[in-house]
Amino acid sequence: MVLPGVLFKMVDWFLYQLLANSYYRAATKIRSFCFQNKTTTTKPIPTNQAASYPSVSKCPLDCRATHTVVCDVNGCLLRSPSFFPFFMLVAFEGGSIPRAFVLLLVYPLLCLLNHDLALRIMVFISFCGLKLKDAQTLARAVLPKFFLENLHLQAYEVLASCKRRVVVTSVPRVMVEGFLKEYLNVDVVVGSELPMVAGGRFTGLLSAASPPVRSKVLKQVLGDAKPDVGLIRSRNNVEEQHFLSLCK
Repeated sequence: MVLPGVLFKMVDWFLYQLLANSYYRAATKIRSFCFQNKTTTTKPIPTNQAASYPSVSKCPLDCRATHTVVCDVNGCLLRSPSFFPFFMLVAFEGGSIPRAFVLLLVYPLLCLLNHDLALRIMVFISFCGLKLKDAQTLARAVLPKFFLENLHLQAYEVLASCKRRVVVTSVPRVMVEGFLKEYLNVDVVVGSELPMVAGGRFTGLLSAASPPVRSKVLKQVLGDAKPDVGLIRSRNNVEEQHFLSLCK
């Protein structure tokens, strides 16, 4: 009776891993191809002003042993500008197949919404009712594999060359903190916070102070000092340019 039980568990584990990877690949393909022409409401800045900041590929890596770097996760440390595939993994691995399917169905609607509202919907579907310990296990055992596959090598080299590393992101901190601190040796991680109810389950809503504002975070973390290096997702973005103006 022992052998059939072991075989059943092995088959169950294999199917579970296969479905998780399939959901991730499906989410990535949908994000990349079906909605790649989505327009943005962010006001672009003049090309000559955007060109005043060099590409990450031109950032020198030497003499940064005492420097501080501040960056984001999605579209910066990770090549993908969207976190949707990773929310899909949370919905499937931490929740269930129906939860992941619901998230997949609402993606066309997410593409019509602004970033903040789309983020709140993805967080609610993925985290509502999820236990904190399950989310932490998922963030350390499942997500790092996919984060590493999507890592932006040049951005990581700049991050690794600096002494103090600070990451400020709009995605839930519980999703990325374990990966950033254990794999990339990041010192400070500031992200969106998720309130919980009795029993250690997430409500699926973002706290009042989320997503974090980078200018306020820099003041809290660094005081009056300016970070030496700032990494952004796009140079043709007013908000990103404002953040760079706060860096040396």
